[in-house]
This record gives sequence, C-alpha cells and structure tokens, in this order.
Amino acid sequence: MVKMKRLFLLCAFVSMFATCNFISAQKELGIFNSLSAGVGVGLTGVDVEIATPITPYLALRGGVSIMPNFSLTTDVDVDVDVPEGFSVPRQIDLTGSMKRTSGQLLVNVYPFTNKSSFFVTAGAYFGGSSLVKIKGHSDELKDLIAQGQDAGIAIGDYMIPVDKNGDVAGGLKVSGFRPYLGLGFGRAVPKKRLGVMFELGVQFHGRPEVYTDYGNVQDLLNELDEDDTFTKIIDKLTVYPVMKIRLCGRIF
Repeated sequence: MVKMKRLFLLCAFVSMFATCNFISAQKELGIFNSLSAGVGVGLTGVDVEIATPITPYLALRGGVSIMPNFSLTTDVDVDVDVPEGFSVPRQIDLTGSMKRTSGQLLVNVYPFTNKSSFFVTAGAYFGGSSLVKIKGHSDELKDLIAQGQDAGIAIGDYMIPVDKNGDVAGGLKVSGFRPYLGLGFGRAVPKKRLGVMFELGVQFHGRPEVYTDYGNVQDLLNELDEDDTFTKIIDKLTVYPVMKIRLCGRIF
C-alpha cells in the first residue's frame, strides 16, 4: 500500500513537472500558445482555416476549401458508327462543373522571424478528387441507342459511353492526396488582432484521368479532333495553381 502511494506521488510529480515545462515552452518558444482563424478566397474557391504557432519560425494551418459551382460549356466529338437512315450529330454540347470540397494541412516557414512576414509553405490537400464533372444529352443519340447501336463522346484519347436515355456523365479526376508548395506574405497567426495573407502555390495532382458514371471508359482507336477544351485540360493541367488572399483574426 505504501509503495502504491509512493508510485502515485511520483507519477503526480512527473505530470506536474511535464506540465510546467510545457507551459514554460509555450511562453518562451511560442509553441501552441495562440490560435487564429481565417477566411480566404482564390483559385481553390472559399477556404476556412485555423492556425497555431509551433515555434517563432513555424505555423501549423488546417482547413477546408470549397469551390462554388462554376461551369463551362463546350462541344465535343461523338464517337459512333452511323447506320443508313440515321442522322446524328458529330458533336454535342457538354457542360463541365468545377464544384468540389477539399481539406488542407499546411506548415508555414518564416525564415526571417520578426524581420519579415515572408513565408514558404508546404503540406498537402486531400479529398475533392473530382476536378471537373461533365454532363450532356442528345435525343438523336438516344434514338440511335434504342436501335441497338453504341455511342459515346471523345474526351482526349478516351470514349465515355452515352446511356440509353441519351445522357452522358463523368468527368476528370485527380489524386485524392495532392502535395502542395507555395510562398507568400502575411502571418497565419497575426501579431495584432487582424492580419492579411497573400499566397501563391501549386498542388501536384498529376495527369487527370477520365471517368464515367455509366458503363466503362474505352480507349479510342480512331483519331478524332483533339482540339477540344477538355483535351487541353487533360494534357496540360498536371498541377493545380493556387492563388488566394485571406483575412486572419487572432482568437487568443
């Protein structure tokens, strides 16, 4: 019983010592001794973040980015063997939506401490793997499919099938985990009550992949017009640019 009491007192002493050291480190080194919240707008949409200092040189940020439902419309090639007696369009209009939600976990590095608010940031975005969602419809293709024919639309080197209702749905997807590098000016945890951050960077998501909500994506064996908007996105957008401005407020 006496040994148990001694062990309990020893554990309590160690806990108090660790707590005091942690509080001292918080005050002296600036570790997790403050918290801020921020709202930003930019190429990733609207974001909400919270941040806390790790040391005077580092700040940890975490948040959510929401891209509103921006859309674009373009025409794409139709891939179909047209039998006699049928007249179908060689192109149909397609609408693409960039709406998505993703999270981010980032670390700001302030190399000049108190002399400048310049920072380099690294981390990752996750979730929101659907880069562009697409949909379209054709009554002519619906009639053709009712006769037992197959039809689809050409996206890059791939064909997305049209369903029995004449609808097509799918899109471009990227990795759900996207490393990020950026730089900017401003404190994630402002020294005063309010502050402003400006940031430029890129998410590395690789070459977008085509997916479909109906059937299977197929490789195209015949060469079609590859000058459409979505082909350009596939071929060139291997990274996603980030530019944003954020208003930050210190909570404590």
